Amino acid sequence: MTEKKLQLQSLRDFQILEQEIAGLEAAAEGIPKTLQLIEAEREADRAKQTDLEERCKDLERERVRREADIESERERMRKIQGKQIEIKTNKEYTALLQEIEGVKGAIDRLETEILEMMESSEEMIEDIRRGADRLREEEAQARSRQEGKKEELRRIEDRLSKLRGDHQRIERDIDPDWLSEYQRIKPVRGWAVAALNGNSCTGCHQSLILQLVHEIKHGDEIKTCPNCSRILYAPATEESPAESPRPAEPTKA
Repeated sequence: MTEKKLQLQSLRDFQILEQEIAGLEAAAEGIPKTLQLIEAEREADRAKQTDLEERCKDLERERVRREADIESERERMRKIQGKQIEIKTNKEYTALLQEIEGVKGAIDRLETEILEMMESSEEMIEDIRRGADRLREEEAQARSRQEGKKEELRRIEDRLSKLRGDHQRIERDIDPDWLSEYQRIKPVRGWAVAALNGNSCTGCHQSLILQLVHEIKHGDEIKTCPNCSRILYAPATEESPAESPRPAEPTKA
């Protein structure tokens, strides 16, 4: 294999590695965010369950207060009834009856409220039970998802470690001038090495003059696209059969 082919192959391998490394680094960067999101969902579910339990406790406390209010009203009723022996006129008796009816009405309202609270409390207790079952299932699923993401991150880090080693090894094989050219083009174009497609550059899709196409396929020097400046190579199907080329890896357009 000629020096030109060796350099182009190294540049193409270098680019493929950098693309895979960039993709894996992006994936690895997203995993902690996913873990945080899963944990936030768990916290939200716990908070809902805690809120329901607190509301049930508040309802029970309110029911106890209503029962105390009933006892106060009954004590008031006993005091009112105790005044009957002191009644001397019809007017006083009528007023006493009205007061008794008022107390009875208050007790009836309180008892009705207590019954409603007891019904609500029973419903809440059932919701809490179902919520606890659901929370246990969701917690188990969340832990499984978190462990899966952590394992994925470990695999990515192992793969990145190998790729970075290969990246450094290939970097040493690239001519410093072409490595500098590659690093100049990449930030501007996104990727620096492009294949020929007939007489066109697959990077910018512009047609090239036939002389340049011939030099890319058969010349001894590495060429760049005059339109986008990417480093050009001829895929195996377009190279001269006498040169016995190795297959080219696909590159992004």
